[in-house]
Amino acid sequence: MKDNKVVFAIQEERLSRINVQPGFPILSIREALRTVGVGIEQIEKICVSGISSEIPHSRSDELEKFHEIYGQIKNKWFHGEQPTAAEDLLHKSKAACDKQAGKNLEEYLKENKLCAKHEVFDHHLCHAASAYYGLAKDKSQRHLIFSMDAGGNEKTSAVFIGHGNRLDEIASSDSFSPASLYAHITYIMGFMPYEHEYKLMGLAPYAHIKDAKVAENVLQQFIGFDGENPLVLNNTSQYPGVRNSEGPHKQALLHDLFKSVLNMRFDSLSGGLQLLAEDTAIRWIQAGIEKTGIKKILLTGGFFMNVKVNKLISELPDVEFVNAFPSCGDESNAFGAAFLGYQKLRKKDSPEIEFEGCCIGTEATFDIEEAKSKYKDKVNFEKVENINEKIAGLLVGRKIVARCSGKMEFGARALGNRSILAYPDDMKIVNRINAAIKKRDFWMPFAPAALEEKLDMIAEVPPSLRECHSPYMMFTFKVRPGMQDSIIAGIHQADKTARIQTVNPEIYPEFHDIISRFYAKTGIPAILNTSFNLHGHPIVLGSCDAIDVFLNSELDVLAVGDYLITRK
Repeated sequence: MKDNKVVFAIQEERLSRINVQPGFPILSIREALRTVGVGIEQIEKICVSGISSEIPHSRSDELEKFHEIYGQIKNKWFHGEQPTAAEDLLHKSKAACDKQAGKNLEEYLKENKLCAKHEVFDHHLCHAASAYYGLAKDKSQRHLIFSMDAGGNEKTSAVFIGHGNRLDEIASSDSFSPASLYAHITYIMGFMPYEHEYKLMGLAPYAHIKDAKVAENVLQQFIGFDGENPLVLNNTSQYPGVRNSEGPHKQALLHDLFKSVLNMRFDSLSGGLQLLAEDTAIRWIQAGIEKTGIKKILLTGGFFMNVKVNKLISELPDVEFVNAFPSCGDESNAFGAAFLGYQKLRKKDSPEIEFEGCCIGTEATFDIEEAKSKYKDKVNFEKVENINEKIAGLLVGRKIVARCSGKMEFGARALGNRSILAYPDDMKIVNRINAAIKKRDFWMPFAPAALEEKLDMIAEVPPSLRECHSPYMMFTFKVRPGMQDSIIAGIHQADKTARIQTVNPEIYPEFHDIISRFYAKTGIPAILNTSFNLHGHPIVLGSCDAIDVFLNSELDVLAVGDYLITRK
């Protein structure tokens, strides 16, 4: 942040090219200083999410906990541990482990000459701060902020009231949360916990509702609410001693969980898990509204990356306004920490925090001259006077277009600047994109990017979303029957919902222009949008990354800034 404004944000993985990169983010810090044009000595304050000085250097540490927990169970049952797909991923992740493991936060700061005063902030307070200071436009009105994830600083959930410049926690819990349950079922099903939960969410609508409800009933024994305070998530009477830390009580719960789901059909289990997540979230939100009378809701924490849950919350009659902080997993806690740091430094007459969106990273063409030299024998570079018109025409011609333009998006979603774009009315395009680059799981849908002003034409929009819409793909919508064929490649084939990015001309001027031109030619106010990356790799950063991915895929054409790039 510079003064009151967020001027740059990036994730370490985009620079290291290691997916979900852990460790101290020195590459990100250097890139931020380079882009903004300031020196280390000019930094006034360093704000850190989480009150621990420990730095995670490898994802293997978390996976080891899962292997140990379920290894004990499997050893007891099968008299020998059974390998899992996630275990194979663990061994691969160890190879990428930071060689400097063991250093703490203070040691890293000193080593990199980051001598400004640093301050740490509570995990869930950072989640709440990101949502409140980043999304609440009128702070004279009270907002209710819900944060939930699988754990941080001894809590798995918390509820806050935001009013004026204050954030006050009114409830919290350290229980085994629905987010924790989601992570454990993800592991049990052979996927990567804390990463692949979205795959279960995508699979859930394919389950028969009757079978999903049976699974939900089984899972309900592991999640509950406090008998005296419905804002506090608590485990049911069967597991009163369980908290989200390790110990015999939690091991007993997980033993029963594993036993309960061992022979469940995979789609039924996913469906039941999603039903439980939805039911718990709805009860929690409704309890908060009933207790406080506040009907403006903000959502944050990794649990609320679940766009199907968010959809149901947006449809609650008592919810007047709802929004979810973009990419609201732990990566976005950097925003919350910075916002809290600014609040501590600000004076009475200081301006409000300005957060204008997620496209605040590295410029796509920062390395275009390097790319021209490096790839001159492999691709053609054509500078186009009106690149947006050219892209729209290529899309109409059924070409798959990769776009790397403008400032990089922060977070898990590609929002048009690092995207693969296509005509949305043909399911064959999904197979073409998967064959060309994505290699996505067969049940997972792609998503459309639509003109914000035409959202009503495409989908049913609840009143709570009419102010903010969905510029960061944090909500799904029920697609109108008359539009389903027009954007069939961008909707979930089981429940006919779509995770729509609403494209606002002020937030995304160039992307809005492309879709507007496509709409003028086709009558469809949306295009297919998926992230520009090879399967299992981070989204591309700049020109060289984009061309490298282009050459290692079967995409039709690449646009980098004003350049149209084709193979020789």
